[in-house]
Amino acid sequence: MHIILQNNISEMKDIFSYDEVYTESKLFEFLCNYCILSKFFFGRFDPKDITSEDDDASIDGIAFIIDGELITTVDDAEVLFKTHKSNLPVDIIFSQSKSGEKFRKEEISNFKMGLEDFLSLDPKLPNGAFNLEAIKIFKTILNNLRKVRNRRPNCHVFFCTSGTYKAEREIKGSFEIVKRTIEGLDFFHEINITPLGRAELLKLYENISQKNSAKLKLIDFFGLEAIPGIPQSYIGVVNAKNYVESLLNIDNDNKELNQSVFEENVRSYLGGDNDVNKGIAATISSQEKRQYFSVLNNGITIVAPELTLTPNTKEVTLTNYQIINGCQTSSTLHANQHMLDESINVVIKLIESPDNDVSNDIISATNSQTDISMESFYGLKSKAKLVQKYFNAHNSSQQNDNKIYFERRQGEFKGLGYQSTKILDVREIARSYAAMFLNQAHNSARYVKTIFSQSGNNIFKEDDHESYYYCSALALYKYQTLINGRRINAQNYIKLRWHIIQLYKHFVHNKVDFPPANSNKSELYAKKIIESLNSPDKRYIKIFEKCQTLIDNIPIESEDDFKTNKFTAEVHKKLEEAFKKQPKAKIK
Repeated sequence: MHIILQNNISEMKDIFSYDEVYTESKLFEFLCNYCILSKFFFGRFDPKDITSEDDDASIDGIAFIIDGELITTVDDAEVLFKTHKSNLPVDIIFSQSKSGEKFRKEEISNFKMGLEDFLSLDPKLPNGAFNLEAIKIFKTILNNLRKVRNRRPNCHVFFCTSGTYKAEREIKGSFEIVKRTIEGLDFFHEINITPLGRAELLKLYENISQKNSAKLKLIDFFGLEAIPGIPQSYIGVVNAKNYVESLLNIDNDNKELNQSVFEENVRSYLGGDNDVNKGIAATISSQEKRQYFSVLNNGITIVAPELTLTPNTKEVTLTNYQIINGCQTSSTLHANQHMLDESINVVIKLIESPDNDVSNDIISATNSQTDISMESFYGLKSKAKLVQKYFNAHNSSQQNDNKIYFERRQGEFKGLGYQSTKILDVREIARSYAAMFLNQAHNSARYVKTIFSQSGNNIFKEDDHESYYYCSALALYKYQTLINGRRINAQNYIKLRWHIIQLYKHFVHNKVDFPPANSNKSELYAKKIIESLNSPDKRYIKIFEKCQTLIDNIPIESEDDFKTNKFTAEVHKKLEEAFKKQPKAKIK
């Protein structure tokens, strides 16, 4: 299973004290149901309570949400319907979880059969106590439809795997058949069928584990017109001290800065010595200028999927908010919060945007007028965030010599004491990946922006496996240590390092072909390379020597040669020749 999912499962086991021995597939069911139900129910619950038993045919999770309450017994359902309340919202959630890396038509078909059998109210397939109780709850709902909003419940169906969802015709068609089958029963008002791949599950888990909410008192505000993807937005003025205490401090006792609210910001805090931040601090400390702070400063932009404003109190509630513009202002205000008083105000833009694509557009547009390089925006891609998590997951099990860090946001690791050679930014990650797995070492060797202009559409793609980015970055780091240590004459190949790491994978696997980044075989392919690079006996050194020897057989007339596609093609040709010359193993 994917290493980040494994880490999430470990965290979940600790949260719920799962001391019993569960199989990996069962724990994956718990994780999926935990993530899914957290979208609908905001109270505390144990995912075991909504996960079916092993003998419950083709359904791994069933949950009933009635009037905002999680119902797990028929008695609880009957009590709710006996109250004076009517027009109760009812949501029923079904899930199927497969820990494999693919969405398979036959597994979706089995899930459909299980759903159809369950919804028949007289199932023929084997069912345990969990499913039988769920059928009783469902019958109770059907017997009380006069009290149910829209006179019918809503149905939400989720099919989960640890792989990447691709809307291939066969798979998409299979889900459409599931929906058509459920629609034909006429039980439900609204029916949603949702495939959840690894990326979607990780996002849901992140929303659970890093959920943040806050209330902010505005001095004044005005609303903007609703537009597609942005149901509401406001521009207002807020007292700076109130802003810091409400949105930035983790705890107002120790006043530590909540770094998580800047995850969607292109760059991290640049420090108090930065000229811009010096100017902000000077305004705060000036008795004459501090009252003009809201006019002199560009302000702060906050995006949240959930935003509630109470007009009469001028109080806004934000859930899972991100400060997408104004990191420098916010961090400087936080650093100088001891000087803040009622005279310092700041302009704030509040945007509700449940749509991730719209949020990304807002982030790009909001920062496009600054001096931020365009390649920095690649660090905001959802795949880049997963790649960073993949780095962190590997670091948790590695010795210090083998740890490397992906600086997704500019200045993210500043002041944390990491060796600078271990930190690779968006540009270095992109160049190493393009060299090793896009076979574009010549572009990586050129001006740094070339890799984004030539290969931007092929970097941080949603269906790429994160292991390839980690693998190529680790290879670059290991070879860089040989260059810096002047070992195996690596310093003489510094400008050819991109071609060296391009070759490295081939010599590890002893073959020319390799699986693409979206292949199910990519993680296993990368694993062997990673193991060689982290080997205690440092066998990667001899492999790098092989790469250098092959490069030595290619004539180079000038330094511009290796920046051409022709040179990369010649490297590949020499590689094929070298493998053809290898003696074939004798058949015994």
